[in-house]
Amino acid sequence: MITSERWSLRQRLLLWLLPPIVLLTGVWIGVAYAIVLYFTNLAYDRGLEDTVHTLAGQVQIKQGKINVNLPPAARRMLEFDQVDNIYFSISNAHGEQLVGNRILPPNLSRAGAHKETRFYDGQADGQPLRLVEYTVPSTVASEVLFVRVAETLHKREILTKEVLVYMMASQLLFLTCIVVLVWYGVGRGIAPLSRIRDAISRRTHEDLSPLDETELPAEVHEQVHVINALMDRLGRTITAQRRFIADATHQLRTPITVLRTQTELALRADNPAQLRALVMKLDSATIRLARLANQLLNLNRAEAALTGSLDLACFGVAELIEDVVARLVPTALSKQIDISVDIADALPTVRGDRQLLGEMLANLVDNAIRYTPAAGRINVDVQQADGWVVFVIADNGPGIPAPERQRVLERFYRGINVGTEGSGLGLAISHEIISLHSGRIHLATAAGDSGLRVRVEIPSAAGASPSK
Repeated sequence: MITSERWSLRQRLLLWLLPPIVLLTGVWIGVAYAIVLYFTNLAYDRGLEDTVHTLAGQVQIKQGKINVNLPPAARRMLEFDQVDNIYFSISNAHGEQLVGNRILPPNLSRAGAHKETRFYDGQADGQPLRLVEYTVPSTVASEVLFVRVAETLHKREILTKEVLVYMMASQLLFLTCIVVLVWYGVGRGIAPLSRIRDAISRRTHEDLSPLDETELPAEVHEQVHVINALMDRLGRTITAQRRFIADATHQLRTPITVLRTQTELALRADNPAQLRALVMKLDSATIRLARLANQLLNLNRAEAALTGSLDLACFGVAELIEDVVARLVPTALSKQIDISVDIADALPTVRGDRQLLGEMLANLVDNAIRYTPAAGRINVDVQQADGWVVFVIADNGPGIPAPERQRVLERFYRGINVGTEGSGLGLAISHEIISLHSGRIHLATAAGDSGLRVRVEIPSAAGASPSK
């Protein structure tokens, strides 16, 4: 048994369409039957009216006496009917029947009393009758006469039943045609869904190419568009994951090899001084490996945010930059680097992912510390300008030549003549995070024609109140 949850679209449409169609068909049959009944009675009533007028025309007044000229042949013709019984009667105002084959009931209704010809229903011997009464005016006869003609209702009933049967048969045929047409039409209408189903079923698990959106109904087109958007996001996520795995494998291979080599050398060392030197190298390699792992994780998080998992919120940047600098001050002090921070008052809030923006600022400040020589200086300024929050990190290190400033924003690229070890990920991660927040980054030479000046612009949150 098919439950309502598993009904096909065709079955649902038929379920929704058939009850109102059947109801409207029943109403139509009722209205049509009433119309047919009305005009059937009207046609037969006109025949009765012609008969009563003909009979009234046979009334003659001779020497003050009322005579009805109705020969036997005419009487037989008047009474002849293969289906119904025909009755007639001529009576005076006192109810005395002068001529007729049956005493017919008078018209007791006051409706239409002013008319010469009146139709009404009655009974005789338990049979329903349709009667017509014609009043012969007193100007014609010496007194008012009532001419009545009646007939039984067999012909009317037979005709209305036949009409009703034919109408119901035609409407049943009509309903059958409707069901067939709806079934066929819905099949044609959902054909695009079948094509989409077939296209999806033929795909491999690696095929995330978009579905064909041409020649689709508007309702289906919207759903397919959403599916294509989902597959596009899945494709970008899978591509990012594969690229991350490839990058991580490539970048981790060298430091792990170094660790393995240093460990083997330390195991074979007999001299304590040599062993201590090897352990210090192992410690440095471990620190570099941990930093590389953290950068790879940050890169993976930035790529995941690119596919739609950005955790947006409005927040102030003053506290954020203070936290970032505070975390990196010990590293700067180990190289006797002076870090100055200048934060403008009443900065507007920004709308973004607080953790990602913190990682971006940490990468930029950490890069400045790593490439600034001992006893150097780093300036961190935060300002606002025309709806943007502007971060400027300047150092007096070696800087980056102008031809390379665009390339260093690419992952794993390290500039020439760089004496400090690194992975080439710091600026690339920062660039991706800035792009995620619709921001801008610009590299230039710091004041004094030495060092690097990094300017980052992040749009402020529209309508947000300023914060310190």
